[in-house]
Amino acid sequence: MTVTLQTTFLGVTLKNPFLLASAPPTRNREMIERAFEAGWGGAIIKTLTQVEEPAWKNVRPRIRALREGTRILGFTNMELASMRSTEEWLTDLAAIKRRYPDRGLGASLLYGGAPDEKQWRAVAGSSEDAGVDWLELNLSCPHGGAEEGGEFSIGSRPEAIRKVVGWVRESTSLPLIVKLPAFSDIQAGTKASMEAGANAVALINTLNALSGIDLDTWRPIPSVAGESAFCGLSGRAVKPVALRCVALAASMHVPVSGMGGIYDWRDAAEFLLAGASSLQVCSAVMEHGYGIINDLCRGLEEYLRIKGCSSPGELVGRALSHLVSHATLSRDFRAIARCRSAHCIRCGACFVSCRDAGYQAIGWQNGEYPVVDAEKCDGCGLCVGVCPSGCLAMETQ
Repeated sequence: MTVTLQTTFLGVTLKNPFLLASAPPTRNREMIERAFEAGWGGAIIKTLTQVEEPAWKNVRPRIRALREGTRILGFTNMELASMRSTEEWLTDLAAIKRRYPDRGLGASLLYGGAPDEKQWRAVAGSSEDAGVDWLELNLSCPHGGAEEGGEFSIGSRPEAIRKVVGWVRESTSLPLIVKLPAFSDIQAGTKASMEAGANAVALINTLNALSGIDLDTWRPIPSVAGESAFCGLSGRAVKPVALRCVALAASMHVPVSGMGGIYDWRDAAEFLLAGASSLQVCSAVMEHGYGIINDLCRGLEEYLRIKGCSSPGELVGRALSHLVSHATLSRDFRAIARCRSAHCIRCGACFVSCRDAGYQAIGWQNGEYPVVDAEKCDGCGLCVGVCPSGCLAMETQ
């Protein structure tokens, strides 16, 4: 079987479904062109906004990695939109598109704290003249302008979504992607977006978070002259939330650009199965660089081959029919934990978790293999999750 990663998203043919999200990795033309040389299918530029306003200056420091030992679980950041002028970006967008006509290129727009109709309309039209393929309307950033009635404040209110999307729809014929906030009514926001003239939604933006607190100084971090603020959380930590949001929007039969914790081909396949038809990546690039595109493409292509699929489009939404309400899940289905002792390192982690947060169904002595009591096991799955060696599995009864 011939397998291709070629994907069509909102009328644009991409060499693969992987796009750089509007974020630090798309800060300028030089960076985007290097990414395209590396093999990315497309990019959404760092968000355009009003750089003239004094409040639109980045603080330092503003990005922090959340770690578990040496592993990065995600990033928090307080970075605002692009510090480059709209005029600079429009010139560069035209140049990028001329040089890479086979790549998808989107402009991300965000104008005004409280919505500024004049800016939304004007820059939408100018971006179309520059030759971009899509406009992504950032109605979901959780910090900065959200405090002034913009961004998240717009995307969490259907009536505000309709107003802003309506302005842009009247000003351009380009496909519109509305980037919605995760902590909102996803289906109401999607419905409002589509009714106002959008062509797709993008999910998710970062989650509003508090990065941490310094236990010596008692001050939140990162510290900016001794003070801090709420920020956006991205990376592996947000993936379950992102998958939920993508599935909710895709179940309404609208195109979805999915993002939020895509680090490898397995994550990519999950987002496709949840209903995303293009995939945006940020945190993984912040950690590992543009070169990850090679592993993403190789892994996804091999997975498609194994599954007998010829393109990513054959995966899109295939998991949705198996999502039901909690009330309709079977109460008669039974599975219990089993230990495959050949892989067991006899650490006792499963025993402790089951004893103190489960059903006391696991017997264990130091240095011995755990024994699961099938009569006591309730099938909750906790032990399987905490097992460091993967020797526990749930087996159907």
